[in-house]
Parts: sequence; structure tokens; C-alpha cells
Amino acid sequence: MGGNLAPDYLVARFRITAMNQGSAMMKKIPLATSLLAVVAGIWAKLVLTSGDLLPGLDGAYYWVQVRSVLNNFILAFSDLPLVFWIQAAIAKVVGNVALAVRISDAVLPALSAIPIYFIAKKYKNPFLPAIAILVVLLHPVQLYFFTGDFIKNEATIPVVFFMALVLVNWDKKSKRLSIVSLLALTFIIAISHFGTLLLAFMLVGTWALLQLRKSGLKFWLRGITFSVLAFAVLLGILAVLVPTRYDRLVNFLTTPTVIFQSPALDRILHSPSLSVMTIAIIIGQLATLILGAITWFARSRFSFSDMSLVIASLLTTFIFSSPLIGMEWSDRLTGLSIVSLSIAAIIIFGSVDSLWNKMPIVLLSVVTLFSTIPLSTMEMKRVFSDQEYSEFKDFASHVSIPSNSIIVARHGVEYLSAWEFSTDVVLDTYYESADLSSYSSVYYIQELKTFTPGGKAPSGKGGKPDVPTDLGKKTSITGETVYSSSSFALVKVR
Repeated sequence: MGGNLAPDYLVARFRITAMNQGSAMMKKIPLATSLLAVVAGIWAKLVLTSGDLLPGLDGAYYWVQVRSVLNNFILAFSDLPLVFWIQAAIAKVVGNVALAVRISDAVLPALSAIPIYFIAKKYKNPFLPAIAILVVLLHPVQLYFFTGDFIKNEATIPVVFFMALVLVNWDKKSKRLSIVSLLALTFIIAISHFGTLLLAFMLVGTWALLQLRKSGLKFWLRGITFSVLAFAVLLGILAVLVPTRYDRLVNFLTTPTVIFQSPALDRILHSPSLSVMTIAIIIGQLATLILGAITWFARSRFSFSDMSLVIASLLTTFIFSSPLIGMEWSDRLTGLSIVSLSIAAIIIFGSVDSLWNKMPIVLLSVVTLFSTIPLSTMEMKRVFSDQEYSEFKDFASHVSIPSNSIIVARHGVEYLSAWEFSTDVVLDTYYESADLSSYSSVYYIQELKTFTPGGKAPSGKGGKPDVPTDLGKKTSITGETVYSSSSFALVKVR
């Protein structure tokens, strides 16, 4: 009898050990797969930025800003400073400004993985964190719109996900700690990027008002008053840090109809091919309606606070990705809407239990990830090819610009000129309206062969691009040619 018990005991012991080991392995799956997703996201970014120039037209803008922080402890162009300070710190470590900007372009957006992991981990699905991270980091907007051009936008997106993490844990954590965390995160965004600040303000503000949906009128009035005061404080911060952006925002608020001028819908209807932002708009609008319907029919599955966050996220996505918004604003707002859509999708997928409710979210993830494949064949806009940039650097090496001079050039080239010549610059389309009387000399970079840049132009001298313009517009800038190569000429205007 005792001889029979020993094998039974060993078998039972083996089964318990195997179950414990299996449970331990299951606990490691979310972290291990999430790390692989982060590696994939960073690798994809680094591949896209492997050329001499970053994709887009504004890569050299970051180079100039970081160099100015390192050398002069101030920004060369008026802007919100935090991202440039971080890039300068990286440059101090690696000893190369361009490499530091490239690293920041890949690594800073990947920090979104931290809050996404903890939000998704709450729902006990071992693969949900990794899939959510993969969708966010390999989203076509993240890869083919933000990269190179909009590093400040993508670098502050992780902070919004951290805010969502605070709201997801609202009922479990100390209210005082949660409020302090939200204020600290808001301040970080406020000194980083104003567009992302608008996203955070709308997301958190809408959530806060929805939290009052069962309260009386007195609480609603208090909530609205607090929101207005908070927005006024944010405007004050912007007025102090970046006056030009403040003036533009105030002008927009006083004439709000301008946001609907030249709507993105015109581009969608008349463009011969799909673009990254067109796909993002379509996905954003359709996904909001579908996820909204799922939320309504499965509303009993959500906690009070989670329901507020899901509704706030879907409303933010629907508004920010609206095709009725003018193209001047549409691309940036649509790009940011992937954050609120991702937050809503994670919470809904984790909360509902029906396979039919989960399938649309699975389909959304699959469509988003697989859309990166055909879009990867599209030519990303660049100032120059590597060969053309080599020609430009050779051209710059043969020219000496006197102190107290300014260079006029087309968008993209003006930032490269600031980088290569270490001088002030102004966009050619603003030359006639700009006050350049304080400069001793004015030079113009003339391109002697056809380049195909495409892109957006700055809102004025010394600022980062804000408004679209016709980059093919011919300028009437004339003067004496100081030096010329096969591709470029330096013209002294005065």
C-alpha cells in the first residue's frame, strides 16, 4: 500500500510543479512580448532615419536647436524647450548632435510602451500589452508622418498615455496622488509641445466633466469654471514661453471658422491615391463609430470611471480626426488622435467578454499594422537626397558668411543653411514681409536644378513650420552671385 502511495505522491508533486512553472511562464509572457514589441518599434524608426538627413523638411531644425542649447544654453528659434533639452543631454553623452536627434526620434516615442503595458496588463490577457504597444509604435502615422518632421509631437505622446494610466487607476489610487500626477504630467507637456497639450486637455477635461454626469448643476458649473481657468493658465504659459504661438492661437480662437477652411475632406475626395493621413482619418472616424456602438451595448461591463475615459477618448478621436477640419490643422490633429483611439480600444477590448465585441478591435489592429506595408513603399518627403545633401555641404564649405548676416532660402533648406553656415535664416516666401533692417548683409540660396521637396512652411521668421504654403512659388529675390556650384548659388541681396 505504501509502495503505491509513493508514485501517486510523485505524480501529484510533478503536476503541481508543472502547473507552477506554467503559471510563472504565463506571467513572463506579457513582459517578454512587450519588450520584443518595443525593440521592433525602435528598430523600425532607426531604419527610417538611416540616411544623412532625417525624413521630412524639419530635421535640421532640431539639429540647430540642440546645438544652440549646447553652445549657448538657449534655443536658436523660439519654441517650447523640454524635448530639445533632452536631445541636448543625449548629444552630450554620444558626442554627436545628429545622432542624438536620431536616437530621440526612435527612443522617446517608445516610452509609450511603459504606460500602455500597465494599462493593458490590468485586463489579464497575456498578449494584449504587446499587441497594443506594437500597434502604437508601428502605426503608419508614427512611422511615416511623425518621423523626422514631428519629433516633439511623438516625444510627448507617452506623457498622454501616462495620464491615461492615472485615470485608469483613478478608483484604486489616492485622489491627491492622482491629481498631483496629472498636474505634473500636464506641466511636462506644457513645456514640450502645445498640440499635444490640447489633446491632453481635451481628453482629461472631457473625462472630468463626464465624471460629474450624475452630479447636480452646482458641480457642473464648478467643473466648467475649473476647466476654463485651467485653459487660461495654459494660455498664460504659452504666452510667456512662445509668444508667436500664443498670438496665433488667440487669433484662431477669435475667428474659429478658419479651422474649417480647405477641409481635409477635399484632399480625400480629390487625391488620386491614399495617403498616410487619409487612412488615419478614415480609420479614426469609422473606429470611433464602431467602438462607440460596442461601448453602448456592453456598457454594463465598464466601471464608472472607465466609461468616462472611453467616451472622452472616442469623442477626442472623432473630433481630432474629423475630415471637416482644414488641412492647416488636420494632419497634426489626426496624428495625435491615434493616442486617444488606442486608449479607448485597449479599455474596450479588456472590458468586454463577447468575441463579437472583441473582433472589431482585432480587425482594427490588423488593418492598422498591415497598412504600414503598402505605405512603406511611398516616397517620404525629404529636403534633399543624400547625394544632393553632399553637394550642399560641399557648396557651404566654399563660402564664408560674414557675421550679422541672414540667409533666405526655401523651407527645409533654410534650416540646413542655419546648420551649415551657423547664421540666422528666413523663409523665402516671408522675405518681402520680414524686417531684416538689423542685418548687415542678406544672402539668398538659389537652387540651380530642380528639387522636389513638398511640405509645410514656417509661420514667420525664427519659427517652426505651422502653416501650409506653396513651395513651388517663384521668388523675385535678386542680387549679385557670390559663389555658385553645379547645383546651388549664393546670391548677395544687399
